[in-house]
Amino acid sequence: MKAGRLQAGGEVSQRNYTVRRGLLFVLGLDALLLFCLLMMAMLQGGDRTEKLVLALFFLPTLLLFLECVSRRVTVTAEGLSIRKFGRTRGFVWGEITRVGCLTVHRKVYLLLTTVKGLFIVSNAFGEFSALVETIVARVDPQRVEEDVRPQAARARAGIAPLVPAGVAAVIMIAMILVK
Repeated sequence: MKAGRLQAGGEVSQRNYTVRRGLLFVLGLDALLLFCLLMMAMLQGGDRTEKLVLALFFLPTLLLFLECVSRRVTVTAEGLSIRKFGRTRGFVWGEITRVGCLTVHRKVYLLLTTVKGLFIVSNAFGEFSALVETIVARVDPQRVEEDVRPQAARARAGIAPLVPAGVAAVIMIAMILVK
């Protein structure tokens, strides 16, 4: 989370929430290692299938990493904006018609229904509980489902999303060492 501009009373007028650095690091490492494997296959004359498979894994991994790097939720006194790769959607607090929460295993999704559509924010964002508390405090209480606060408070970032990406990194390092 980063603090934004200060208002005259010393209050922060804007807060930015981004994807956790640990997740970004592991995704970036995976993309880098896949790129290294792809370049090794190109330079060492790997067969066509190997190059194709590595390229098919590298491109989505790179796009996922870039998407996560660009994701940002900005909270201001006027409203909320959600930035994703190449697009930003913003709305004022009064446009939020429903705030819900969905939990799947350890992953928690905040569901924001607005007059402009449905927006989903996951606990992959740093300071997720603070983000939820800020949103709940600004939205009309009748529009917030009862289970939002308890579920969001229990939402721990944990290492579960990092494990598969970390295992993939270890496997790719081993592949690089073998080559």
